[in-house]
Amino acid sequence: MAEIKEVHPREDYQLEVSLTNGGSITLNLKPKLETIRFGLLKDAAFFRRVETDGTVIRWGSKVELSTSEVFEMIKK
Repeated sequence: MAEIKEVHPREDYQLEVSLTNGGSITLNLKPKLETIRFGLLKDAAFFRRVETDGTVIRWGSKVELSTSEVFEMIKK
């Protein structure tokens, strides 16, 4: 399975995720902002602080998305 190479915040709560296999994915997190888990991301400044270690997309120690969750999200 490909790992996450880079992640960049975009307008309207989108994430551009670059993968180690050369592919890229755009994730729309806007529909998830009303959930308890992702509610902190409504703060645009906090949303822009996204980072990755290759296996997890995270916003500090508050919110995380694993690589497998990213792939599950794009299947839907």
